[in-house]
Amino acid sequence: MTSIIMRVLSILPIITAGICAIMILGSLIGINVPEQEQKVPLIPCGIPGFETCPVGMAEENLSIPGGMIFLDLDATVGWERGDVAWVGIVDAKWAEEGECPPDDNGLTDCESNDFEYLAGGPDSENSFSYSLKPGDTRFVTGGKEGSLDLSSQQVTVEIEVSLAIWVEILLLIATLGLAASALDMNFPIVSNFFKQEKDE
Repeated sequence: MTSIIMRVLSILPIITAGICAIMILGSLIGINVPEQEQKVPLIPCGIPGFETCPVGMAEENLSIPGGMIFLDLDATVGWERGDVAWVGIVDAKWAEEGECPPDDNGLTDCESNDFEYLAGGPDSENSFSYSLKPGDTRFVTGGKEGSLDLSSQQVTVEIEVSLAIWVEILLLIATLGLAASALDMNFPIVSNFFKQEKDE
């Protein structure tokens, strides 16, 4: 009777281990968030009579909550006109007074070499990848030297979500521990071995 009860109870750790294994597998494959698209004006650089090349900044922060520390958020940012424009990500502090806040038209008083870029920037071609971290960031964009195009371009953001590596390791340890526990409840080889050692 006891043996039957133990085998019934062993189903719980097996189920839990299975759920953990599915979470690990899903994390390794990754989950793609629906692609985000936005039209962004092209900013000229090299207009006759202007000595500087203005930099545009998004009006709102890209905010990642602190609770997202359990996840890896890998973003791929791409844009159509890599020949005449660049895109980058900077810390949201650059939008504060005393740094390079955008005006009503979304333009800053700073040039491209005034910023510290987390990813992308003037040297980027037409895409870049960046692992988003908890905190606030902003997108910035500008024209490449000699660009006089005044139209707009499509900017796309693709995000792949997976569990942080340390979470995957904890889940793997839990999965192995639960599987070993379920095995021992059905076939108590290890516990019997230690019991024999103790009796001797």
